[in-house]
Amino acid sequence: MVRLTRYISVVFCALVMLLPCCRIEPPLKLPQEPIVVEIPIMITDVKVIWGIEDSVHAPWWYGWDDRDIEIYGRIDSIETPSSFEVRRYYQGESHGPHTYVNGLTIWDDSFTDYYNYGFHDMLIWSNIDSDDGTQTVLINEDDKENINASTTGARTSYSRDQNRKVPLRNQPDVFYRGYEQDFYISRDMSDYDYYDPELKAWIKNLKMELDPCVYPYLVQVVLYNNQGRVTGMADYATLTGLADGVHMNTGRTNDTEADMVFSMRLKKNLTARDGRPADIFGTRFTTFGLCGIDAWHLSRGPLYLGTRTDLDNIATLCLAYRNGSRGLVHHNVTDQMRRQVHGGIITIEIDADTLRIPEVDPGQGSSFDPSLDDYGDSIVHDFNI
Repeated sequence: MVRLTRYISVVFCALVMLLPCCRIEPPLKLPQEPIVVEIPIMITDVKVIWGIEDSVHAPWWYGWDDRDIEIYGRIDSIETPSSFEVRRYYQGESHGPHTYVNGLTIWDDSFTDYYNYGFHDMLIWSNIDSDDGTQTVLINEDDKENINASTTGARTSYSRDQNRKVPLRNQPDVFYRGYEQDFYISRDMSDYDYYDPELKAWIKNLKMELDPCVYPYLVQVVLYNNQGRVTGMADYATLTGLADGVHMNTGRTNDTEADMVFSMRLKKNLTARDGRPADIFGTRFTTFGLCGIDAWHLSRGPLYLGTRTDLDNIATLCLAYRNGSRGLVHHNVTDQMRRQVHGGIITIEIDADTLRIPEVDPGQGSSFDPSLDDYGDSIVHDFNI
């Protein structure tokens, strides 16, 4: 996972009269409101907050080749967003209640707008670029004080636990947000950094950082002693107990949970723990994170400090077997998720000798036997990492 940092240089431009002389002097006072604000947006720093190369406690055996990049994207890089959404709030000159001012879509490195004197808040998030123009992220702005991002719905061919009433959703595309509070548009020239004679404006700089709203995990399922018994995934895998969205104004993930689907690719004859041969499923999985956690810049520690310690993260794998049957395997990865709240490596290790392969009825064709209906009866063997 990388952190995208955008430095927002805010230019407070006073509207001045052109003087009939060859030299432009700074005005002695700012004019009456409104004034013009120009905000150039620049990428000046990219810091890695999630990287597998330095991971000691979670080795990555699956690797990452060109086909993985084609399917899931690069592990350690992000695309530069081409456009941003800006939402402005005005508090008056005494930190009064929010007044929603306007919303803008910006397609360049800067934009101009009119600001009144007083205190302002600003929310900016990056739009999502995709080759086909689609995305999974849904932004709900019905309440401008509580803008929320979630994702589109998903489904699988197998039935989940009938007692689970939480939604099943697609993974979110990676995007970023920043929220600047209490920046002041002043009538006092001393509050500005300098005067730019070319812009005919007093300049003041404001730094805004866009933090990730979505965290990626590398997930690997290691099959020892497989001998061709498991041939692939028969359907999407799912992971339970994840936040169903993020509050854009604060960056905090929702307390309400969702289950998310993800695909996996199988590679054969790899080397895993202690040099043991194995077939390994792998993927890059994205999520808003665990429920009730603060934005990354407020909670940079790796351990879970959220509000939903009652939730478990259960991975459900729909395995396809060489006899044409398929079956479900459940594995609890809660501890691994809580040790890596902003992304990391999740490893599930299975001894294929312990798998119960469903039989196929010759008269019915391929069968589907959800062989592990209860999460507590998982036949997956744990290997300490």
